[in-house]
Amino acid sequence: MAAEQFDTSWMWNPAFIEKATSTAGRFVHFRKTFFVNAEIPTSLPIQITADTRYKLYVNKQLVAFGPVKGDANLWFYDEVDISPYLRVGENHIAIHILRLFHGTSYGTSFPRLGTGGVRIATAVDDEVWAPQIRSSELWQTAIDHNVTLRIDEEEDDFLHVYELVSASHDTKLEWIPAILLRFQNSTGVTAPWKLSPRLIPPMRSRRSYFSAIHNVKSGLSHGTWSAGLLGIQSGESNLFLPARSSHQFDLETPIHTTAFIRFRFVRPEVGGACLTITYSESYEDSPVLIPYLRCKGNRCDTSKFLIGPKDIYTFRGKDGNPRLGYYDDEETEEVYMPFHWRTFRFMRLNIETGSSDLIMRGIDIDVVSYPLDVLSNISTTSDDGTLGALYDTSIRTLQNCMHDCYEDCPFYEQLQYAMDTRSSCLFTYHVSGDDRLARQAIIQLHSSFQPRIGLTASRAPSTQLQIIPHFSLYWICMLHDHFLYYADKTFVRPLLPVVDAVLGYFHERIDHRLDLVSLRNEKGVWNFHDWAEQWRPYGIPPSAEKSGVSTYTNSLYAYTLKLAAKLQGECAGRLSLAEEYSHRAGRIVDAVKRQCFDGQYFTDSIAACSDPEADRSQHNQVWAVLSGAVRGDSAQALLKCALGSSQSGAPLIKTSISMSFYTFRAISTAGGSLYDELFHVLWQPWRHQLSLGLTTWEEDDVSHRSDCHAWGSAPIYEFLAEVAGIRPAKAGWQEIEFAPRLGLYTSLDATVPIYREGKMVLAKVGWSSLDGETRVTLGIEGLDESISVHVKLPGWPVMVEKSSQSMLFTWTRC
Repeated sequence: MAAEQFDTSWMWNPAFIEKATSTAGRFVHFRKTFFVNAEIPTSLPIQITADTRYKLYVNKQLVAFGPVKGDANLWFYDEVDISPYLRVGENHIAIHILRLFHGTSYGTSFPRLGTGGVRIATAVDDEVWAPQIRSSELWQTAIDHNVTLRIDEEEDDFLHVYELVSASHDTKLEWIPAILLRFQNSTGVTAPWKLSPRLIPPMRSRRSYFSAIHNVKSGLSHGTWSAGLLGIQSGESNLFLPARSSHQFDLETPIHTTAFIRFRFVRPEVGGACLTITYSESYEDSPVLIPYLRCKGNRCDTSKFLIGPKDIYTFRGKDGNPRLGYYDDEETEEVYMPFHWRTFRFMRLNIETGSSDLIMRGIDIDVVSYPLDVLSNISTTSDDGTLGALYDTSIRTLQNCMHDCYEDCPFYEQLQYAMDTRSSCLFTYHVSGDDRLARQAIIQLHSSFQPRIGLTASRAPSTQLQIIPHFSLYWICMLHDHFLYYADKTFVRPLLPVVDAVLGYFHERIDHRLDLVSLRNEKGVWNFHDWAEQWRPYGIPPSAEKSGVSTYTNSLYAYTLKLAAKLQGECAGRLSLAEEYSHRAGRIVDAVKRQCFDGQYFTDSIAACSDPEADRSQHNQVWAVLSGAVRGDSAQALLKCALGSSQSGAPLIKTSISMSFYTFRAISTAGGSLYDELFHVLWQPWRHQLSLGLTTWEEDDVSHRSDCHAWGSAPIYEFLAEVAGIRPAKAGWQEIEFAPRLGLYTSLDATVPIYREGKMVLAKVGWSSLDGETRVTLGIEGLDESISVHVKLPGWPVMVEKSSQSMLFTWTRC
């Protein structure tokens, strides 16, 4: 029998204990010194990953932060070139590890496996560099017991990355040799981390600055603090804070920000001073329930409360200097750098100097996010600036919800939910043509599939499995969208069996007396619909919860079946299965019309058992249109009543911001002049947010929990796909649809990126009106050959033209 083979490429601290009562995890340090006596190579790529997160430093320079969030199915490593950071002579490599404990409810946003570990190696296994770099017992390691990952922060139910840093002399770092972890690597058994190179580019960083200071309570004047901490001049301040003094002030950034922060001070003679940082998205009144129910008005009203999670740092002074090699001038400067990036619009600092004077040098803000290259733009001269404000705020919101995965809200959860991500992917396609983060999201949600249930998780990756059946349908919609925009059969086809399984979950739950899906309460399943005040606490209509039959569930299921039919037919060539899906959708739609329409509106559940005063919502009018239960003039009339100001009887329960994308899809699908009639009216909630001082879109207008959530970035799609009118007419942009809504603005200029056959193409749209005549231009730049453009001008028959860099149409209203 062959000898067993082992993987010993991972190292860890032998003293690490995977539990503690007061912290969500521990920080672990690794260091190694080596000498370079020969010429430094022009390139020295290394591969590095860790469980849970790492920061890599070479000669006190930050080189990399990672890994990208993974899970047991796919764990990512980074490849970075350390050659630019090396020097002839002595070199120091340091790795700072955040290890969140396995098997706890903390740090939901950060998956981790059963043991911590660090893996570092050269990309090429040579005789010179590989032995010096790779994981080995020659590395030294120490557990940092001075830092607690706070679990007592009432604002934080998901992240648990906020820090309490003490300076106890009884818990100095104890450096010991690392151990190599030993995993079987034969007979189909490997190490627990299933390694993959990262699928997305590294995050992009840029320096930013504070713009204002408020509520100063200090012996130093407002002007002194402003001169030292605001704007570009804030880099090298010397703010003298005398011993036994207290200081409090609020700092404001121009826009909602996600960033790595460095608080820089001259290293004091003795430790003991305390710095407390409160991160907040807004000023607000006293919350009803932290963190979930907030009372927010003008976000910049500095007379109100500033509430948020805190980092608490105790200065170590000269005697407590750990000399970790994480920044220059460790002997003379004391720098507090929270490990994970922070989210904030406002920041409150409380400084207690203790027995030693403090000198504050400055605060560095390095904004980080996914490197989204915004290639689109849109502008008009025919409004008051609203279009530009809506569009720019939407781009900013989207960017702040993109890091190493799509995120619902960067301040609270940083979780990749399928419903949220579906719209974020579409926004990204239209803004940049970039699908790399979307592909990763699709894969990660696919990997979360639970065969025992028949559904994907609502969010992935995550340490806690959550099942929301509707979100599995949104994942299928994501697949459909990706194929429509990129036509990548090789990518999509292997995922289709899970599509069929998810649809089977709903098919198996059809109540054949009604021909409708019935989702009863099942343990471990949350039938969430939307955040509506009347559906609290769990976002489910009472009538649907009582009967088990939800009109929304059935309409969404039918809508998804139709998209899945297109996928099976066009991507997989499985025409019989596509026909089956279409037939199943038709039966559901027919049953919705029979069972869930009360003669005026589609009710939340069975119409015969519904109260017209309580069981009607905008949601089910929107989804009735999207599913095809109502069409044409009837659809237009239904939505006009449901969304307009002419509702009769009890007002319908309103859709939240999360449903805004689908509301606009419905009024577009309904046809006629409805979209143009409602377009400017429906943006009122967004205009209201701007008037309250938001710089990103809030999560919802019911709880007001978070001030940044990408599902509010619907203006991106509406302006580029609907107003400018650029959409794929065939999968992969093999043909283009050009259907501008010329009646919404008298003038417009827009650029929409199109990623087609591995190449970026730009569609440039413009029009201007004079004396009842509109001159419309379309230029398709970057094509190797002409393609068909389906031109749909309002009220005109469809024209199919060959693309060029200069297409001109003269339109007059019929």
